[in-house]
Amino acid sequence: MLKAYQFDEANKFSATIMKKDGPLPTNPRILCWRGKCLVYIGADILGKKHFQQALNFDPDLKECQICMKNLKKSLRLKEEATEVFKAGEYKEAIEKFEICVEVDPQNANFNATILLNVSIAYEKLGDRV
Repeated sequence: MLKAYQFDEANKFSATIMKKDGPLPTNPRILCWRGKCLVYIGADILGKKHFQQALNFDPDLKECQICMKNLKKSLRLKEEATEVFKAGEYKEAIEKFEICVEVDPQNANFNATILLNVSIAYEKLGDRV
C-alpha cells in the first residue's frame, strides 16, 4: 500500500526507476506500481499503458489485473453517473458516484473529483434531499 497518499513522491521515484538500465524498467511488478502512481496522480492513460505493459510481461499478475479492472470500472461508473446527472436525476447520480468512489478508495485524486460531483448534485437537489 502506498503510504500516506504520497503519490507525487512515489511518481517521481518510479519515474527515476524507469530510466535506469537493467531489469527494473521491465519488471511487471514495477510497471504495475508505476501504473498505480500515474493513475493516482490523474494520468489514467499513462497508468493504463503501464498496466498493459506489465500484463504483457506477466499476464497472470493478479495485482495488475485488479488495477486494470478497477480503472476501467471506475471510468465506466463515472460516465454512467455523469449521464444520469446530466439528465437531472441527482439522487440516482449521487448513488452512482458514491459506488464509483468505493471501487478504489486509494485513488484520492479521482475520488476528489467524484465527491465534488456528489456535492454539486446535493446542491442541485436543494430542499429535495
